[in-house]
Amino acid sequence: MRTIFEDTTLKAEMEESRSRGNERKSTLPILWLIALLCLSGVWGVYRWADAHAAVEQPAPPASLDDPKQTSDAFGKFNHSIIDGKWSEAEGMLSTAAKQRLANEQKTLAESLLGKFKDYKVVGGEMTQSIDRSAPGMMRVDCLYKFTNDVSYTKIEDRIIPLILVIENGKLVIDNWGGVGSEERKEESKPAVNK
Repeated sequence: MRTIFEDTTLKAEMEESRSRGNERKSTLPILWLIALLCLSGVWGVYRWADAHAAVEQPAPPASLDDPKQTSDAFGKFNHSIIDGKWSEAEGMLSTAAKQRLANEQKTLAESLLGKFKDYKVVGGEMTQSIDRSAPGMMRVDCLYKFTNDVSYTKIEDRIIPLILVIENGKLVIDNWGGVGSEERKEESKPAVNK
């Protein structure tokens, strides 16, 4: 014979087992929904990161000891001259060099190339002659090739020393011993009578 207490306990256990089944049925769709939301969130973050460019690292500080920076500066200056972009090349000059041009009342082409200023520059390369003896300066001899011949059969070449310095955190050309300076030296020589 069963007592009322046993019936109540049995009834409570049966209700509890039914409610556990319902909990399992309602928990499963919620877990799937959370998983889908996480997956779509990860996909969205991936698409956003893929569409946006990475933040560029800041450029290293200008240094005359870094061969890559110095060769890039000389290369950019030489390519500007070869391409005939004299204003771009003048933009790479130091304040003192720009003042020197203003005092001489010459353009960069006149000062750098002298009598070859009307010639086409067909080559400008750094040589292996590098001088780092002066602190804060770097001197490199650059070989420039000019021609006024359309067929490029007659090419003149001159070595022009360029001096690179750091000004306002940038590498700039400060001075040059252009072909024009060779002409000035020749003009200043006293005439020899024989």
